[in-house]
Amino acid sequence: MQNFVNEPFLKKRANYARWGSYVGFGSLFIGLITTGKSPLLAYIFLLIGLFGATLGSYFANRYVREPRADQVLAEVLEGLDKRYALYNYYLPSNHVIASHYGLTVIEPKPQGGEIIYENGRWRHKAGMRKFLQLFGEPSLGKPDQDVEREAQWVKEWIDELMPEDDVPVHGVVVFTDPDVVLHASGGTVPVLKAEELPRYMKEGLKGRRILTTAKQKELRKLLDEVMAEANRKEKGKKKGD
Repeated sequence: MQNFVNEPFLKKRANYARWGSYVGFGSLFIGLITTGKSPLLAYIFLLIGLFGATLGSYFANRYVREPRADQVLAEVLEGLDKRYALYNYYLPSNHVIASHYGLTVIEPKPQGGEIIYENGRWRHKAGMRKFLQLFGEPSLGKPDQDVEREAQWVKEWIDELMPEDDVPVHGVVVFTDPDVVLHASGGTVPVLKAEELPRYMKEGLKGRRILTTAKQKELRKLLDEVMAEANRKEKGKKKGD
């Protein structure tokens, strides 16, 4: 399996995380030392500091802290054959697998603890980690709706570029924490632990429409062109700087 990662994309977001932290903690410090002199000014700086620190934490948790989602996915999928290719941070959704089944959108979730899906509702038993969500720690949200929305974006995008081919687009939620405990069967989309993903890609899509060899090559060519164009734009920006 081929694995492609948009490194400039990650580098840019690592800078966002760094500067968010600098602005956040710097503003919090200024806010604290000006509390006695100007409560209003201190309050403003504290708000800026909280916003900056939260923003920096968000980018750090999503794009900097290792193992990142793309790293986990690449590791678990490395045994798949050459029919599969994983595109990270290049397409309308951050993680997309191209294969003979079309495109599979991966919605990675980093949460550990116990995840429960029951009667259309998600619950996350995370203890004190719930408190950290106030400071940029990812919340569970509604993973099924998240991946359905991402898959719809990808479907609209690929239909515009390959209107005559009706490329299938699937979605799957993948929890990347190795210690997560899942109770999430019976939903509208597959919900898996990361180590279950390779088997799903080989067996879980059986019975779905398969692209012809010619269409697979056409799809991969298009995706490679999209990736190459993104890389060219990034190089152009660097030369402009």
